[in-house]
Amino acid sequence: MITLENICKSYNQKPVLSSFSHTFDNGKAYLIQGPSGIGKTTLLRIISGLEQIDSGIIHSDKKASFSMVFQEDRLIEDMNAIENVMFVTPELSKDQCQKELSFLLDADQLNKPVRELSGGMRRRVCIVRAMLHPSDILLLDEPFAGLDAQNRKKAMDYIISRKNSRTLLLCSHEIDKIDSFETVTI
Repeated sequence: MITLENICKSYNQKPVLSSFSHTFDNGKAYLIQGPSGIGKTTLLRIISGLEQIDSGIIHSDKKASFSMVFQEDRLIEDMNAIENVMFVTPELSKDQCQKELSFLLDADQLNKPVRELSGGMRRRVCIVRAMLHPSDILLLDEPFAGLDAQNRKKAMDYIISRKNSRTLLLCSHEIDKIDSFETVTI
Protein backbone atom coordinates (compact mmCIF):
# COMPACT_ATOMS: atom_id res chain seq x y z
CA MET A 1 0.00 0.00 0.00
CA ILE A 2 1.18 3.50 -0.83
CA THR A 3 -0.40 6.45 0.95
CA LEU A 4 0.28 9.99 -0.21
CA GLU A 5 -0.63 12.79 2.20
CA ASN A 6 -0.79 16.42 1.08
CA ILE A 7 1.83 15.96 -1.64
CA CYS A 8 3.03 19.20 -3.20
CA LYS A 9 5.37 19.58 -6.14
CA SER A 10 6.31 22.68 -8.11
CA TYR A 11 8.60 23.40 -11.02
CA ASN A 12 10.04 26.94 -11.23
CA GLN A 13 7.54 28.12 -8.58
CA LYS A 14 4.64 26.77 -10.68
CA PRO A 15 2.60 24.26 -8.65
CA VAL A 16 1.97 20.96 -10.43
CA LEU A 17 0.58 18.96 -7.51
CA SER A 18 -1.01 20.80 -4.62
CA SER A 19 -1.99 18.92 -1.45
CA PHE A 20 -2.69 15.68 -3.33
CA SER A 21 -3.72 12.80 -1.07
CA HIS A 22 -4.68 9.24 -1.96
CA THR A 23 -4.12 5.67 -0.86
CA PHE A 24 -3.25 3.08 -3.49
CA ASP A 25 -4.04 -0.38 -2.14
CA ASN A 26 -1.92 -3.40 -2.97
CA GLY A 27 -3.14 -5.38 -5.96
CA LYS A 28 -5.71 -2.85 -7.17
CA ALA A 29 -5.85 -1.13 -10.56
CA TYR A 30 -6.20 2.64 -10.84
CA LEU A 31 -6.90 4.91 -13.80
CA ILE A 32 -5.31 8.31 -13.14
CA GLN A 33 -7.09 11.10 -15.02
CA GLY A 34 -6.98 14.85 -15.31
CA PRO A 35 -6.21 17.51 -17.90
CA SER A 36 -2.77 17.85 -19.48
CA GLY A 37 -0.24 19.48 -17.21
CA ILE A 38 -2.14 18.66 -14.00
CA GLY A 39 0.60 16.39 -12.64
CA LYS A 40 -0.20 12.81 -13.66
CA THR A 41 3.32 12.08 -14.91
CA THR A 42 4.80 13.86 -11.90
CA LEU A 43 2.67 11.70 -9.62
CA LEU A 44 4.01 8.49 -11.20
CA ARG A 45 7.57 9.81 -11.00
CA ILE A 46 7.10 10.65 -7.31
CA ILE A 47 5.67 7.21 -6.51
CA SER A 48 8.56 5.51 -8.32
CA GLY A 49 11.16 7.64 -6.52
CA LEU A 50 12.32 9.39 -9.70
CA GLU A 51 11.06 12.75 -8.44
CA GLN A 52 11.30 14.31 -4.98
CA ILE A 53 8.32 16.04 -3.37
CA ASP A 54 8.45 19.61 -2.09
CA SER A 55 6.27 18.75 0.90
CA GLY A 56 3.89 16.10 2.16
CA ILE A 57 4.31 12.54 3.36
CA ILE A 58 4.61 9.24 1.52
CA HIS A 59 3.93 6.01 3.42
CA SER A 60 4.64 2.58 2.00
CA ASP A 61 4.20 -0.75 3.72
CA LYS A 62 7.28 -2.23 2.07
CA LYS A 63 10.14 -1.54 -0.30
CA ALA A 64 8.40 -2.01 -3.65
CA SER A 65 9.87 -2.75 -7.06
CA PHE A 66 8.52 -0.86 -10.05
CA SER A 67 7.99 -1.45 -13.73
CA MET A 68 7.18 1.56 -15.87
CA VAL A 69 6.03 2.66 -19.29
CA PHE A 70 7.26 6.24 -19.61
CA GLN A 71 5.60 8.85 -21.82
CA GLU A 72 8.61 8.61 -24.13
CA ASP A 73 9.54 5.15 -25.38
CA ARG A 74 13.04 4.71 -23.87
CA LEU A 75 13.92 1.80 -26.12
CA ILE A 76 17.41 0.84 -27.28
CA GLU A 77 17.20 1.95 -30.91
CA ASP A 78 19.68 -0.53 -32.42
CA MET A 79 18.11 -3.53 -30.69
CA ASN A 80 15.06 -5.31 -32.04
CA ALA A 81 11.82 -5.76 -30.09
CA ILE A 82 12.85 -9.12 -28.65
CA GLU A 83 16.26 -7.83 -27.52
CA ASN A 84 14.64 -4.77 -25.90
CA VAL A 85 12.38 -7.01 -23.82
CA MET A 86 15.18 -9.44 -22.98
CA PHE A 87 17.35 -6.52 -21.83
CA VAL A 88 15.08 -5.93 -18.81
CA THR A 89 13.97 -9.56 -18.37
CA PRO A 90 17.19 -11.61 -18.70
CA GLU A 91 15.53 -14.49 -16.86
CA LEU A 92 13.20 -15.05 -19.83
CA SER A 93 14.24 -16.91 -22.96
CA LYS A 94 14.19 -15.43 -26.43
CA ASP A 95 11.26 -17.73 -27.26
CA GLN A 96 9.26 -16.51 -24.24
CA CYS A 97 9.86 -12.87 -25.16
CA GLN A 98 8.95 -13.53 -28.78
CA LYS A 99 5.75 -15.28 -27.72
CA GLU A 100 4.72 -12.36 -25.50
CA LEU A 101 5.49 -9.76 -28.15
CA SER A 102 3.47 -11.72 -30.70
CA PHE A 103 0.31 -10.90 -28.74
CA LEU A 104 0.72 -7.25 -29.76
CA LEU A 105 3.02 -7.23 -32.80
CA ASP A 106 3.16 -9.08 -36.12
CA ALA A 107 5.97 -11.64 -36.41
CA ASP A 108 7.71 -9.69 -39.19
CA GLN A 109 8.19 -6.72 -36.82
CA LEU A 110 9.94 -8.59 -34.01
CA ASN A 111 13.45 -8.75 -35.48
CA LYS A 112 13.64 -5.23 -36.89
CA PRO A 113 15.63 -2.61 -34.99
CA VAL A 114 13.03 -0.64 -33.03
CA ARG A 115 14.14 2.57 -34.76
CA GLU A 116 12.41 1.13 -37.87
CA LEU A 117 9.09 0.54 -36.09
CA SER A 118 6.17 2.96 -36.11
CA GLY A 119 5.34 4.91 -32.95
CA GLY A 120 2.44 2.59 -32.13
CA MET A 121 4.59 -0.52 -32.58
CA ARG A 122 7.28 0.96 -30.35
CA ARG A 123 4.64 1.68 -27.72
CA ARG A 124 3.54 -1.95 -27.74
CA VAL A 125 7.16 -3.07 -27.21
CA CYS A 126 7.28 -0.76 -24.17
CA ILE A 127 4.07 -2.29 -22.81
CA VAL A 128 5.30 -5.87 -23.16
CA ARG A 129 8.66 -4.96 -21.62
CA ALA A 130 7.01 -3.33 -18.60
CA MET A 131 4.48 -6.10 -18.08
CA LEU A 132 7.12 -8.86 -18.18
CA HIS A 133 9.58 -7.13 -15.87
CA PRO A 134 9.23 -8.54 -12.34
CA SER A 135 7.72 -5.85 -10.11
CA ASP A 136 5.27 -5.12 -7.34
CA ILE A 137 3.87 -1.95 -8.90
CA LEU A 138 3.15 -1.13 -12.56
CA LEU A 139 3.24 2.54 -13.56
CA LEU A 140 1.97 3.11 -17.10
CA ASP A 141 2.14 6.68 -18.38
CA GLU A 142 0.05 7.11 -21.54
CA PRO A 143 0.75 3.56 -22.73
CA PHE A 144 -1.81 3.83 -25.56
CA ALA A 145 -0.35 6.91 -27.26
CA GLY A 146 -0.20 6.31 -31.01
CA LEU A 147 -2.43 3.22 -30.93
CA ASP A 148 -5.63 2.92 -32.92
CA ALA A 149 -8.80 1.61 -31.23
CA GLN A 150 -8.18 -2.04 -32.18
CA ASN A 151 -4.58 -2.07 -30.93
CA ARG A 152 -5.54 -0.06 -27.84
CA LYS A 153 -8.05 -2.78 -26.92
CA LYS A 154 -5.51 -5.55 -27.54
CA ALA A 155 -2.94 -3.70 -25.42
CA MET A 156 -5.46 -3.14 -22.62
CA ASP A 157 -6.45 -6.82 -22.66
CA TYR A 158 -2.75 -7.75 -22.54
CA ILE A 159 -2.11 -5.43 -19.58
CA ILE A 160 -5.06 -6.81 -17.62
CA SER A 161 -4.08 -10.42 -18.38
CA ARG A 162 -0.49 -9.84 -17.17
CA LYS A 163 -1.24 -7.64 -14.15
CA ASN A 164 -1.55 -10.59 -11.75
CA SER A 165 -1.54 -9.41 -8.12
CA ARG A 166 0.45 -6.24 -8.80
CA THR A 167 -0.74 -2.73 -8.12
CA LEU A 168 -1.37 -0.87 -11.39
CA LEU A 169 -1.49 2.90 -11.90
CA LEU A 170 -2.34 3.86 -15.48
CA CYS A 171 -2.49 7.43 -16.80
CA SER A 172 -4.33 7.78 -20.10
CA HIS A 173 -6.14 10.35 -22.20
CA GLU A 174 -7.23 7.55 -24.53
CA ILE A 175 -9.65 5.83 -22.14
CA ASP A 176 -12.49 7.40 -20.15
CA LYS A 177 -13.29 4.47 -17.87
CA ILE A 178 -12.12 0.92 -17.36
CA ASP A 179 -14.24 -1.65 -15.59
CA SER A 180 -12.45 -3.01 -12.52
CA PHE A 181 -10.24 0.10 -12.31
CA GLU A 182 -10.75 2.75 -9.66
CA THR A 183 -10.64 6.21 -11.24
CA VAL A 184 -8.49 8.80 -9.47
CA THR A 185 -8.89 12.37 -10.70
CA ILE A 186 -6.11 14.84 -10.11
